[in-house]
Amino acid sequence: MAITQSFMKLLQICDAFFPVGAFTLSNGLETYVQYDLVRKPTDLEAYLSAFLRFETYNDLALAAHAWAHADEREALLRLDALSAASKLPKEIREGARRMCMRFTKVARQMGVDCLEPYTSWIKNGEAFGQYAVAFGIYTRAQGVEQGDAVALLGYNFVSAAVNNCVKLVPLGQQDGQRILHQSLDAVFAAAETALTVEENDIGLALPGFDVRAMQHEHLYTRQYMS
Repeated sequence: MAITQSFMKLLQICDAFFPVGAFTLSNGLETYVQYDLVRKPTDLEAYLSAFLRFETYNDLALAAHAWAHADEREALLRLDALSAASKLPKEIREGARRMCMRFTKVARQMGVDCLEPYTSWIKNGEAFGQYAVAFGIYTRAQGVEQGDAVALLGYNFVSAAVNNCVKLVPLGQQDGQRILHQSLDAVFAAAETALTVEENDIGLALPGFDVRAMQHEHLYTRQYMS
């Protein structure tokens, strides 16, 4: 594929060093590790498979819809509310909000104003503030193709989970990279499916993830915020 400026902008916001705070969140993975449910490479592979199925009908679909309706105020407010309501664990919901607010702040500092309307809705209480919604708005404004945006967001989620697990278990870096490489086809498949998810189907729940994320609030020691 040809590397375009818009694609480079997408790489920037999906970089592990882009300061939105994603590295502080484990999305319940830390609980799985402390409960000895994820302890070896095959455990991580199973976790990632389920996690991608979950995200296909949640943040990946939300980002796809936000991209498609980036200029429609009522649609974005509806997606924002749907995103917040479907994130049952408080830490996950608040984590998505914090990432959103940091994203809008960094975008403003970079001189990009496409998130300003969404930011104003958050400030006046019309919107909660959700990272996937902001991501969709931003990538559409930067000329990124919808499929590319959703696929790289999925990769970002999986890469973060692998890196977190390498630190938490710990697993070897080579195992982590092997698992990440093996997950690429599943990431693309998840992104393709997310593009077809109807709005009424967003919010698919996998109770195990929600329970572990809620239990995370009460762990004795924690490295991550969720």
